[in-house]
Amino acid sequence: MIRRYCEVALIVGALATPAAAEQRCIDSKLPQPIQLTGILTRKVFPGPPNFEDVRKGDRPEPGYILRLQQPICLTGDDFIEPDRLVERVQIFPDFTKQQDKALARELRGSVGKRVVVEGASPFGAQTGHHHAPILLSITRIMPASGNR
Repeated sequence: MIRRYCEVALIVGALATPAAAEQRCIDSKLPQPIQLTGILTRKVFPGPPNFEDVRKGDRPEPGYILRLQQPICLTGDDFIEPDRLVERVQIFPDFTKQQDKALARELRGSVGKRVVVEGASPFGAQTGHHHAPILLSITRIMPASGNR
């Protein structure tokens, strides 16, 4: 009886670990804002016509990639498997908002720093212009607490 109790306690403890809780997926169909934390990077990707090499004539496509503190997964989108854990998200300013120029300046000034971004309606990569498995239009960026 005591052995069975210990086995059950171990199973329940394993399920309650932070790793299990962190694997909750973001539902792309829900419109509420989400926040993601990570290190912001900027990279120039090769664009058209061949999406292979800027030095060989492909148009440069600068982009911002957020390297996440904790991997996420995304459900409700046909362009990404719902059980795929992702550590990189391509972010870009929400161009429908008036503050997009200020947000673009904040993005440039935050490269290499640990930040929190806020946005809504993430989606899976669909084209050669998408440079991470998940993309997110952001409306806000701020330093993460404990940022150096």
